[in-house]
Amino acid sequence: MIYLYALCPSLAVSSDFPEGIGTSPVEVLTVGPLGAVIEREVDIAQIQADDTQLMTAVLAHDRVLGHLFTQTPLLPLRFGTQFKDLDSVKTLLSAQGETYRKKLDYLQDKAEYLVKLIPQSLEMPGIASDLRGRDYFLAKKQRLQDHTLALHEQTDHLQRFLADLQAANIPLVQSAPQDNEERLHVLLSRDAETTQQLMTTWQEQLPTWQLLCSEPLPPYHFAS
Repeated sequence: MIYLYALCPSLAVSSDFPEGIGTSPVEVLTVGPLGAVIEREVDIAQIQADDTQLMTAVLAHDRVLGHLFTQTPLLPLRFGTQFKDLDSVKTLLSAQGETYRKKLDYLQDKAEYLVKLIPQSLEMPGIASDLRGRDYFLAKKQRLQDHTLALHEQTDHLQRFLADLQAANIPLVQSAPQDNEERLHVLLSRDAETTQQLMTTWQEQLPTWQLLCSEPLPPYHFAS
């Protein structure tokens, strides 16, 4: 079986690849202007039957993609993508070559970023210590109402921000929240300064959220 890591422009990468999933060397199979980054004799079915082997293979898959991404635009393929032989890979590249080439051109100067949005804790003023009886009860009720209103405003900030991203035609994939964090996969410029300026602007739009941005990643969510 032939394992596929990614597609990339031919002649765009060196032959110095890191260790792959199996024992065969990682290599580039070229068909016209396209290259398929492959590894021969990888038995994914056997690997998936063992959790330890599976985790090691997933890490190897990402390691190869990370190495490639430092050299060239690429279309990452899902972990586990394989074909029965080299002819099947060549047929794929020949049949879909123009589509893949256009996609690679589109991704030329772009990278995927994982943006985490963490809600900041909303501190409400304390209740005056000299209040008693009904006055204390009313103050406590008002504090609860103010906190509820602040939570709604925090959610509204996020929804307006997401709507603004959509209106700006910024490609994004919203993942399920984890540990109360909102997680966005966005496709932006690979230029660090440009992206950092954008992150600063986004943080200003989200005064009650903490924004954390990853390093540039291969476009896992935008390759299809």
